[in-house]
Amino acid sequence: MNIAYLISAHTDAPQLKRLIEALHTDAQFFVHIDKKSDISQFKNIIKQHNVHFLENRIDVRWGTILEVEYQMELIKAAIEYPIYFDRIFFLSGMDFPLWSNERILDFLDHNRDREFIQGICMDTNDIQHQQTEMYSISRPFINHKNLSNKWNMRLGILMRKFHKLRGKRKPLEFVVTPDIQDKSCFLPQPELWRLYKGSAWWCISEDLAKYIFNIYKKCPEVKEYFKDSFGSAETLIQTIVFNTHEWASKSILSKGAYPGLPALTPLHYIVYDPVIKIMDETDYDKLIDSGKMFARKFVSGKSDKLVEMLKKKNGE
Repeated sequence: MNIAYLISAHTDAPQLKRLIEALHTDAQFFVHIDKKSDISQFKNIIKQHNVHFLENRIDVRWGTILEVEYQMELIKAAIEYPIYFDRIFFLSGMDFPLWSNERILDFLDHNRDREFIQGICMDTNDIQHQQTEMYSISRPFINHKNLSNKWNMRLGILMRKFHKLRGKRKPLEFVVTPDIQDKSCFLPQPELWRLYKGSAWWCISEDLAKYIFNIYKKCPEVKEYFKDSFGSAETLIQTIVFNTHEWASKSILSKGAYPGLPALTPLHYIVYDPVIKIMDETDYDKLIDSGKMFARKFVSGKSDKLVEMLKKKNGE
């Protein structure tokens, strides 16, 4: 089974090295390092031939469309690589596997027709107003080259407040129109798409990855809608997947009230307390009992003993 790991990182090169070394030696790793970070600290210690650092690096700003840009750069690197990947994982550099590689492969082999990406529709009466409000407020993306990220962010916040005062709201749905001149377009006719939310950590087939990438590139309404949305890294891909019956039927749809992001993350164990908790050896039993394939967040100097316990358990 051919596996690709798409990994985003911006800090803690030793932890990224531990993550890669814990996974399949015959997998391919595509790594995006935030443009603000010194990539040499990663390249100096990670030299495996199957690790590919992306040359086109994005200056990431949390919560903006720039997060989607690096997601798409990673997907592009995988689908253009001269190997067909049966499975493509999206991970953070601060993740670590809870399962052995043999168990991961066995699980994937027994679930070949499933897509491990989860989502919930935000455009329903089941979702409380406080959850939908953040997605119905326009958050203009300001990126003036002559201004620092700090000032671009401040201008964006001012514009968001201005739109909110004016009562301007983003609908939780939009129309996607195919290019009828493009014979490779996946959509036969215009469709009304509803907003879905999930997690930025998933495992999908290359066929689905290609579909996501092509929709993003060929349907301008998608990028137009999400360019001023909150947390588009957790909504854009899910919106593409769950508005397409073929892929939605193979993926994990949640219904009812919004359950929180950890419950929408199918393969990862995450604790928000109120930010993502750094895991250590005291979390070992909870991690194992979770039944999840991965966990985050692991940090060098704080999670070292836990990493050794997991490596020992998985026979390394």
